[in-house]
Amino acid sequence: MRKTNFLLFILIILISSCTSNNSSNTEKSKKKLPKGDYFGLTASTTAQMFAKGIVSREFQELNAVFSPDGNEFYFTIADPLRTFYTIVFYKKNKNDEWEGPEVAPFSGSYSDADPYFSSDGKRLFFISKRPITKTETKSKDFDIWVTDRIKTGWSEPQRLSPTINTEANEFYVSVTDDESVYYSAQYKGGYGYGDIYVAREDANGKQIVENLGEAINTDKGEGDPYVSPDGKMLIFMSWGREEDLGGGDLYISFKENGKWSKAKNLGPKINSSAFEYCPMLSPDGKYFFWTSYRSSPMYTQTARDYDDFMGKLNDVDNGLGNVYWIDAKVLEEFRD
Repeated sequence: MRKTNFLLFILIILISSCTSNNSSNTEKSKKKLPKGDYFGLTASTTAQMFAKGIVSREFQELNAVFSPDGNEFYFTIADPLRTFYTIVFYKKNKNDEWEGPEVAPFSGSYSDADPYFSSDGKRLFFISKRPITKTETKSKDFDIWVTDRIKTGWSEPQRLSPTINTEANEFYVSVTDDESVYYSAQYKGGYGYGDIYVAREDANGKQIVENLGEAINTDKGEGDPYVSPDGKMLIFMSWGREEDLGGGDLYISFKENGKWSKAKNLGPKINSSAFEYCPMLSPDGKYFFWTSYRSSPMYTQTARDYDDFMGKLNDVDNGLGNVYWIDAKVLEEFRD
């Protein structure tokens, strides 16, 4: 009897120890997040990685979208081969502390990416490969979808009209206050590999789709359009142009008298020898965000051992892509 009690006592101690260790490990894994706007950070006029260890991590992160009230932040995480995308988010609690990340309630089953808030914060647009109807199970190509804010979070996403969504892929949606929808696609009859389009209502209230023309599109490739809510500034990605600094750069254009100015390369303050894409301005206009593949070289004059090599592969600077930001004042340098 005493032996049994002793063994039971030892078992209880072991279980208690394991439970305590697991609890301790869980607490350690939950990093305490900062308080305040933009995760308590500010940007300068020099490009910096955004929220290192919180948003920019060892994974492949892209997109950077704050809600108009600044209390939510949505972005996308892709697998290393970019075959699957999921939208995740952080949000502030009542104490102004950030919580998360969590998978967005409308994401996680099929590939979803490129979130974008309407100016009033009541709608969130994104692209998705989900089936068109609930009765289907087969994934489609990328279409543009929208979800509305409701008391319990977000509504069931709805696919935008067939005028916009076709049998081709539609990418990177951005919407102005007059509900003009900007996006990129590879349609027949375009200028190059991919072009930027706008869907809007004509004088008769009919929705039409227009190519933005040669001031924006070239015989190379264009994509990822961000348009300001007033529809007067456009920033987009293009690759293959003569003045490119790397595999793809960001360009800017302003609308004057109803026409887009000739797009200008945003230069070395923002672009690098790596691939730059996913441009976005913060709702308050203070900061400019984008995604970049820039990283320090993998090679080294002193050979790494196994642990060092694994450390590089698991580091935020492993070349998979991170979110960057800069003071939006630098964009004003490109106005004529």
